[in-house]
Amino acid sequence: MKKIIFAISLFLISQAAFGGQMEDFTLKNNIKVIFDKTNGIGVVSMKVFTPAAVVLETKENAGISLLAANLMVKSTKNRSSDILARDVDNIGADLSNLVDYDAQCISISFLSEYFDASAEILADVIKNPAFDENEIYTEKRDIAAVLNARKDSIFSTALDNFTINFYKDAPYALTVLGSEESLNKITRSQLEAWHKYSFNSSNILISVSGNIDKRTLKNTLEKYFGDIESGEKFKDVDFNVGGGEIKTIEIKGKFNQAYIMKGFLAPDLKDKDYISLKVTGAVLGGRMTSRLFTELREKLGLAYEVSAIYPSRTHKSYFVIYIGLDKKNIDITLKRIDEILEDLRNNEVDAQELKDTKTYIKGLYIMDRQTVDRKSYYYGWRESVGQGYEYDDKYLEEMDKVSGKDILKIANKIFSKDSLTIIVRPDEK
Repeated sequence: MKKIIFAISLFLISQAAFGGQMEDFTLKNNIKVIFDKTNGIGVVSMKVFTPAAVVLETKENAGISLLAANLMVKSTKNRSSDILARDVDNIGADLSNLVDYDAQCISISFLSEYFDASAEILADVIKNPAFDENEIYTEKRDIAAVLNARKDSIFSTALDNFTINFYKDAPYALTVLGSEESLNKITRSQLEAWHKYSFNSSNILISVSGNIDKRTLKNTLEKYFGDIESGEKFKDVDFNVGGGEIKTIEIKGKFNQAYIMKGFLAPDLKDKDYISLKVTGAVLGGRMTSRLFTELREKLGLAYEVSAIYPSRTHKSYFVIYIGLDKKNIDITLKRIDEILEDLRNNEVDAQELKDTKTYIKGLYIMDRQTVDRKSYYYGWRESVGQGYEYDDKYLEEMDKVSGKDILKIANKIFSKDSLTIIVRPDEK
């Protein structure tokens, strides 16, 4: 029997790749807790995740995830905005929220000696948001201002047009901000219903990283989060993306420069090709010595900025190459992009370039996980989107397995069909 118990312990507790000791357990109300025990200075980050985010929004309620989350960290039924801000300040903590397409979280970071007080504040925020009418009005106004500010960015203008045309009616089409029209329609009762669905015990998980002992952690979380009731469980949505066509859309912009976004349908984060395309993205545009940067900016002087992005999504994603440039260089730049992609489809990336690319990825990856705040985020996010928190420590191992042949294969799979190109040209009227 002792051998069996020992084996189970080994399964639940593992050494994290970035210095901590990982384990998970569940509270009595079945809320899963991911715990990354660290050593050193007594700083703790605690985040409450839910998969109910932008992916569930429609055109009618677009932006409700961000609006609700912003209001949750403003005030609660027990604390006005001034009192909540004071209580957070008095323990030197940082209370924040982060909303993405496939997950969102409410977070607090603090010194470990204030663990009980911090957990109480976070639980109050999760369980008792006030959704005050005046704060709803102010928050809608502030988000609308951010939406308007995006129109002054040529990158955002190109990206917003790309995603709308790429995803059409799918939830990924709009930004996490939503639209002014949808924001104006969202009511307090809708916010309360959205919160009840998103943050019930059937849908949330807690990710903690920091120097705190497990007994204190478990007892404190049971004390403050153990009474959260279960509710309707998260149901993912299904939608189709990709029209099987090559399409170019030109937009007249108020900017002095031009901009190109050329994108392709790309796999979701559970696809077997996911990691290969991540490495391919770094070969093409992730660094100062990437192929697009070297050819289009350094050698030919065609671009002000150039790179590539491949967002990690639970549903079909996109791989986009983007370039800021002078309008006179648009045609030749598009031609050179096609030639660079054709070369990637026909010739295997050589060993040294692949090695250098992996070293670059590894460096950024590890440096991005040097704080408890980032570690608790990545572990919670991986778990929330279905990859499992253990994947964050395995990611670099998986990346090391990617070969030149894998990149050749994924390049032919992705860059040989469906593409959408957005061109923003200066309006010369």
